[in-house]
Parts: sequence; C-alpha cells; structure tokens
Amino acid sequence: MKWLKEANEALFGWGSPVAIGVFRILIGFLSFVNLLLLLPVFNSFFTENGLFPTWMAERWTEGAPRLNLLAGVTDPTVTTVVFVLVGAASILTMLGLFTRAATIALFVGVVTIHHRSPDILHSGDTLLRQWLFLLMIAPAGASLSLDRLIRVRKGLEGAIPPLVSLWPQRLIQIQLAIVYFTTVWHKWFGDTWRDGTASYYAFHLHEFDRFPLPAFIQQPWFVVCATYGTLIIELALATLVFSKPLRKWVLLSGIFLHAYIEYSMNIPMFEWVIVAGFISHYSGDEVSAWAHRMADRYPSLRSRFFPVPDSARASEQSASVGSGISSEAAHVP
Repeated sequence: MKWLKEANEALFGWGSPVAIGVFRILIGFLSFVNLLLLLPVFNSFFTENGLFPTWMAERWTEGAPRLNLLAGVTDPTVTTVVFVLVGAASILTMLGLFTRAATIALFVGVVTIHHRSPDILHSGDTLLRQWLFLLMIAPAGASLSLDRLIRVRKGLEGAIPPLVSLWPQRLIQIQLAIVYFTTVWHKWFGDTWRDGTASYYAFHLHEFDRFPLPAFIQQPWFVVCATYGTLIIELALATLVFSKPLRKWVLLSGIFLHAYIEYSMNIPMFEWVIVAGFISHYSGDEVSAWAHRMADRYPSLRSRFFPVPDSARASEQSASVGSGISSEAAHVP
C-alpha cells in the first residue's frame, strides 16, 4: 500500500518549521491590527453605555456555555485591561517570544472579545479564531522567533532548526480547503450563482462600498465572467491547489480574487486573514529556498532568518561540526 504510506507521510510526517513561523508572524500581526480596528468603537460595543451591554451578549448565547473571560463584567476598566493583554499577546506571538503561552493567551483573549460582542463579527473573525486555535497547537516558535534565537544563543539548538510534526500545518491546509469547498457548495444552490448573475447583485450592496469601480463591471459579459470565475477559482483553491504543478497558478488567482474583493468591498481584515493561510501550501524548505534566491538576487536584503533547505541540511550540519555557538547563531535565530 505504497500510496497509503505516502499519504500518511504527507499528513503526519516531519519537516521544516519555517512555513509555520511565517504563518505565526502573519497571524500575530493581523490579530494586532484587528484589535486596533476595534478601539474606535470600544465604547459603543464593549461598555454598558454603548449599543451592546453585557446582558445582550449573554442573551445572544441563549444560555449555552462560552469561553468568555468577560462574562458578567460591567466595569470598562477590566475590559480595557483585557484588550491590552490581548494586544500584548498578539505582539509576543508575532515576535515568537514565549510563543506557546502567547498563542494560548491570544486565542483565549480573541475568543473572549468575540463572545463579548458577537453581533459585530463576520466570517473573517471566525476564520481568525480557527487560525489561532491551530497556531496554538502548532510548533509555532520553532523558527523565525525570538525563542529560537535564545535557544541558539544558549547552545540548546544548532544552526538548523529541528524538524517538527507537519500535522498542524496540514490542518491549516485542510481547513482552508473546507472553507472554499463549502463556499462553492452553498453558492451553487443559489439561483443567481447558477445563472451567472450573482456578481451583479454583489456590486450593488452599497453598504459595502469602498473604492470607485469602472462602469464595465456592470456589463453582462463581465457579470457572467466574474460570477463563474469566482466559482472556478474557489473550487480550484479547494482541490487543484494540492497539485504541485498547479499550486502557484491557483494561489495567484486566489490572491487576485481576494485583492479585487479587498479593493471593491469594505469587509475589514477578511481577505488578509484568509490569504495568510496560503503559506500553508508551501513547505518550510520551499520558503527557505525562495528566501535564499531573493537574497542572492538582492544581496542588500540578505537575511539571517531562514535556514537552508533539506537538500543542503547534511552539508550544513557537517560544516558546523566543531563550530562555536557564535558561528551557529550567524545562520538562523
């Protein structure tokens, strides 16, 4: 059963942690930005004098238990402290300092804030919570982190990051594929998607208006292309993206789709959060190899933050035998 062994290795094998490290940086940064976007509406949605007092949040849950550290809290000072702590956790996550504790704190904090005022959430917030949960259980601090740098300085690790279980990264890929597949599934059962007119109505949701759009987007030919093109791209992001020869083109089309939505519709953070998951389709060694190619092409941007790929792992380890900690630290933090 060779194919079964290969599938088991693909799902549960071990590999470079660099891709997860990049994902951690992106999600930590986006969590911090998302928190900043809530600050202007803090009084309106997170205090008793606003539009969404505590009793409304508790009524929204209909008695079901929720992870909410602010349950029953009416003091705005306490809520402010929680916001500050969540912001600190997002920064620590981005930097990779006390990574495990920081990612756990960030997940619990974001879930608490979401359950405190659930009426203001959209799908991007839901996906952010899912990403944070998967990041919490992943070896997120194994690369591109201050934790990694400290371990190297202390001589606890060598120049090459240790291999890690790739199962959390595979969970990110699977979750991303499920998001796109269910999106296409639900859209296909809508009449306007099947008859090719759905994008026309999306263009006229004026509450989402952002930047001006050219007039040709309302032409029948463009409406049909945009509607069916969206379905094709999203289906490809759920299926064909797992084919390595097609992966780059599928992801590029996905970035183009989300960039267009980001420009045309005001849905804060959604496009950024979902595109951050695209990095999970690349191995850590592929990310490292790309970084080294960029460094060779642009010497002034040469980075110390990426390890060599697996193909050079053996020679790099041989060269580092007998070297001191200072020489090891010159490779990767």
